[in-house]
Amino acid sequence: MLKATGIAGAAGITGLAGCSGDGGGSGNGSTSIGVGIPSSSTTTGQASNAFQRVVKEQSPDTEPAGTITWNSQETGGDPPSLRQYNQGNVQAMTGGNFVIASAMQDAPPFSENPVESVPNQAFKIASLHLHIVAVDGSGIETSDDLIGKNFWPLPPSWGLRQQTETVFKNAGMWEDLKPNVVNLDTGDVAGAVEEGRVDALVAYGSGFQNLPGWATEVDARANLHVVQPTDTLQQGIEQTRGTNYKEIEVYGWNQDMGADTVGTFPSDFQFFFGSDISRDVGYELAKISHENVDAIQEGQAAYADHSDPEVMAEVYLDGLPVHPGVYDFLEEQDVDVSSYERGSVEE
Repeated sequence: MLKATGIAGAAGITGLAGCSGDGGGSGNGSTSIGVGIPSSSTTTGQASNAFQRVVKEQSPDTEPAGTITWNSQETGGDPPSLRQYNQGNVQAMTGGNFVIASAMQDAPPFSENPVESVPNQAFKIASLHLHIVAVDGSGIETSDDLIGKNFWPLPPSWGLRQQTETVFKNAGMWEDLKPNVVNLDTGDVAGAVEEGRVDALVAYGSGFQNLPGWATEVDARANLHVVQPTDTLQQGIEQTRGTNYKEIEVYGWNQDMGADTVGTFPSDFQFFFGSDISRDVGYELAKISHENVDAIQEGQAAYADHSDPEVMAEVYLDGLPVHPGVYDFLEEQDVDVSSYERGSVEE
């Protein structure tokens, strides 16, 4: 079930003239793009909604692409977004590189029910720094202390949840954690923490700027501290595809988190464009993001700084084509994308 968000309403999955074809789209046509996002309270959802507003302001001036409408659609997570893409219900999506790489390899959560295709890479949204926090008084100081405690490792439908599970599986800890794992959506976690039903959770900061909306609610309703990964968990992080162990300064929390630094396992996120988004539309979307980053960051401060076009391409995955419109735009901006394949779109 898709839920429309932001300014565009439920028209977001309707493709009009100019939605397909290499070079498709004309000054007299229009394109409406449904974009899968986890929810509007997530970093990537907020970024997509901010981009949506800017595209609405700028798209009447795009030639030859015609008018572009960007419509964020809540799907519940990156894996559901990718399945909605394969069902033809969205034409683009926000997504973590871990989930896309997993889909390409038929790895969990796609091992039992693989998807037929993944969309082209477009450009970076943000890098998220996943880390563990615990409620004061829980007795949890390091990751080893999580065993036997009520633990929320993000919502079950999220790609970040799959990444978190993989980290703990690689550390040999997941089976011991499972009996006390709490499964909740983001809208319920702050209340569960406040009521004592959750002792520790995985959270994340975005681009060294802020926390997602759901985490700020947890921050406001509970006394917390960061949990430091032991060597066992650090090794699990290093063995997980698409991430690595990184110690950073604590940021985003509006309280003393008990330490200046915390160990994290980062995750990179991009926009992904399907093959029915024309070359010209993809080009214009890349141009809009490059030229209007300040306006986009007003809606989500963690949105990557696309005023430097190199940043747009800095988290590309190997082995997955880049949308041809974005590829051509980056080449014109003297970004070296020669090591990546220029994708194709439907004629």
